[in-house]
Amino acid sequence: MKLFTLAVLAFLITSVVSCSDNEKETVSLEDISHTSDKFDKIDDKKEIPEIKDEKPKKGYFLIAFDSIYKDASWFKLDSLLFPDRFGPSKMEKWYLLNEKDSIVALHYEFKDSLRTKNAFFNWLDCYGSTCTSYQVGSQFKKQSRNSLFLVGENQLVYLEAKSPIVLDKLIGILNEEKEDQNWMYVLEIPGKKKTRWSTMKEGELKELKRF
Repeated sequence: MKLFTLAVLAFLITSVVSCSDNEKETVSLEDISHTSDKFDKIDDKKEIPEIKDEKPKKGYFLIAFDSIYKDASWFKLDSLLFPDRFGPSKMEKWYLLNEKDSIVALHYEFKDSLRTKNAFFNWLDCYGSTCTSYQVGSQFKKQSRNSLFLVGENQLVYLEAKSPIVLDKLIGILNEEKEDQNWMYVLEIPGKKKTRWSTMKEGELKELKRF
């Protein structure tokens, strides 16, 4: 398992560097997930150089992930992802690995709600490797991994993991003052289960119906 994880990570970093240095094209999340078919033929016996953990001393996800994924190694994602196109004023992009899971964690801050909504709705309009278009309230295709979107006034958060993402636990850790949290859209895409759309106002979660 350890050799496989290192092999995957080495391949991931090579791909990211290549995309960053050459064409500056947007990389899909499928390209940076080790569940992609491209990793099926990796040789576990090949010696892989040690890769340094890049865990930050501070950041948006630090407290939450120290609790939920405390044994994970952190690696920066320097590739160009879809929300990067909409001029975020601040962003964090991470790939975490532990013995049981791999986690993609993205956090974007925008100057205003218009830019935030543009990034989110355009992402949904061409989502995934098949560029499938979704609307608010849509049911996403069944998938093996679990995903979560949090869309605020000027924030966009995306998480993807193999293990289920426990929303209540995560919300409480991201902000200890849960009652202060307001999210225009909370989109839960569980692996092989029904998509759930909600909104959160002053810490209270309410389910959204399809328009």
